[in-house]
Amino acid sequence: MPLSLNHKRRIFRPNPRSGASIPPLSVWLAAIGGAATILIAASLFLGPSEAPARAPASSRIAASADRIAVVDGDTLRVGEHIVRLAGIAAPARGSVCHGDGPAELDCGAAAANAASALVRGQAIACTIGGHDGQGRPVGTCFAGSTSIGTALVRDGWAHAETADLQGPESEARAAGRGIWHRGS
Repeated sequence: MPLSLNHKRRIFRPNPRSGASIPPLSVWLAAIGGAATILIAASLFLGPSEAPARAPASSRIAASADRIAVVDGDTLRVGEHIVRLAGIAAPARGSVCHGDGPAELDCGAAAANAASALVRGQAIACTIGGHDGQGRPVGTCFAGSTSIGTALVRDGWAHAETADLQGPESEARAAGRGIWHRGS
């Protein structure tokens, strides 16, 4: 039997007299689950973080020589803690300065190498005086009786950020040591 195209088709629409229909329970549960997921994810991103380092519970940190690593020219790993050296700013890796003659030198790597030479084979003791903007402990660290930050500034591998280190920085500049070297 052929299908007639002239007959009226019935289109299903909600009955306007029945009012708005209530979504089924599964839709409500899915919406609540989605909202909870968004809230949990937001709390993970907006909450406080211990990265990149856990702040020490005490104001002193110490570690033996085998638990020391140089991260960069002004940052050490002392045991399980990442510590920024107080009062100094070393060049970032990839920063260029001039070595002997026309040669260019990666000042950041050279500053890290200088820090490595200071701590090699030494136990480190740090007194923590606060935290930086990233939550890392900031402190004055000693390798034996040598202040690592002061030695880096004195040897020309870091800028002084405090008044007490301005003298050693001026001496390093005048002598052309480290990053202040102008080549021959």
